[in-house]
Amino acid sequence: MSMRNNNRLLVLSVTAALVCAVATAQNARPTAFTNARIHTVSGKTIEKGTLVIRNGKIDAVGKDVVVPAGAKVIDASGKTLMPGLVSAWSRAGLNAPTSLSNTPTRSGRRGRGQRFRPSRSSGRTTNAAATKVIDRVYIRQPIFGKLLEVGVTSLALNPSGGGFPGLGAVLNPAGKTREALTLDDEAFVQIGMQRNSGAKKLLKETFAKAKKVVEEREKPPAPPVKKPEAKKPTAGKPEAKPGAKPTGKPPEGKEPPKPGPKPTPKPTPKPTPKPKPKEGDKKQEPKPSSKPAAAKKPAKKKPKDPNLEVLADLLQGKRRAIVHINSAADLLHWRTAVSDDVKFPRMIAVTRHDSNSGTIDLVIDHLKKWECSVLLPPSLTTMPRTAYLTHPAKKLHDAGIEVGFIIGESPTSVRNIFFSLMELVRSGLPADIAIKAITQVPAKALGIDKRTGTLEVGKDADLLVFDGDPLSPTGKLEQVWLRGSRVEKDSANN
Repeated sequence: MSMRNNNRLLVLSVTAALVCAVATAQNARPTAFTNARIHTVSGKTIEKGTLVIRNGKIDAVGKDVVVPAGAKVIDASGKTLMPGLVSAWSRAGLNAPTSLSNTPTRSGRRGRGQRFRPSRSSGRTTNAAATKVIDRVYIRQPIFGKLLEVGVTSLALNPSGGGFPGLGAVLNPAGKTREALTLDDEAFVQIGMQRNSGAKKLLKETFAKAKKVVEEREKPPAPPVKKPEAKKPTAGKPEAKPGAKPTGKPPEGKEPPKPGPKPTPKPTPKPTPKPKPKEGDKKQEPKPSSKPAAAKKPAKKKPKDPNLEVLADLLQGKRRAIVHINSAADLLHWRTAVSDDVKFPRMIAVTRHDSNSGTIDLVIDHLKKWECSVLLPPSLTTMPRTAYLTHPAKKLHDAGIEVGFIIGESPTSVRNIFFSLMELVRSGLPADIAIKAITQVPAKALGIDKRTGTLEVGKDADLLVFDGDPLSPTGKLEQVWLRGSRVEKDSANN
């Protein structure tokens, strides 16, 4: 290799090292938002506060926080900071185009592209609890980046169907590959309630089988089999060695026994000779001796059912679940199929208000027994078979039940979430509860509240920057920050 080429390689390596050093220094450089109104969600709203980001985490937050030396300072006067949105109910990315025959490929030809089948959203009731929904995601589509642009920093993916359709996932909407997109591919067990005899029978029988698996797991181990102990020699008497001849001497202090009369010897019987076989007679072959009975082989263990193993983990509290129940009637049907002693960590997801079958706030007493949060549509509804408006979220909140909201799986529905919250707040829901319902509550339901959902020291710097109040008609989302980096609209969809 020539000297010129060596110098060129040296220059390139030094340049690459400098670029990496600069990128590392920029990432290590803290960012400070000053003079901001901060919705911490975990505590009171801070007026004229400061929030510091370092290495993708919240390093400090408060009213009297000192800006670190060398930090990038962003004056957030008139701005409001809040945690990024957490979507606990979404099927974004599960439906892919059935054909790309009209889409030009990289070569410019049409009809040569790979075809993708849509994920079937079957209403079947089945036990597929161990099936991972992430395996059915169509990765190469812009929906996740678009949701990130409008403020969704953490996203759940829910399998569809009744019974036990599978394991839901938690996604990083900034991921471009399956590995980068997936934060947890077994985040929760999805359970769907349907009002028919087949669905209820499946729920009842499957939970009964899962309880038997738990009982087998919790059985105490069998005691070890004790080996027979060797006989110990009698004290004072030496143990006779094998092959040793008897001495014939009696023990000391004892007289030798007197010999008795000799027995008369019996005559030895002579063996009877066998008759010689004649010519033509067949030789009688000796009969084979009976073979010893073959040893019994140990019974083979039945292979474990992965679906039941997942549900056994759930009953032991090792997993969490999202139970899809849309109405009061659905919940009552659930209780006829699944007894109250079947307990596990759960969140109830109500994807639509069903006034004909009774809204979920009509069974508050049952929900209290479950001690779980409830995910609701962010809207008012009517009382059963009337035109009177009712506020299920406020009723649940007043009863002491934690409420979360479904924020939608399209950018348009996510943009409209704050207008929906304004209506609920005007109708009596506290404003801080409304913000908590789209951040901390769904994060707790997904098991990710230790890293996101609130603005606290040590958590991921996932935050939204609004011009004005998020719950005012003039409030406008200006910036989205994910893990301490600002999300650019152009790069989010690439």
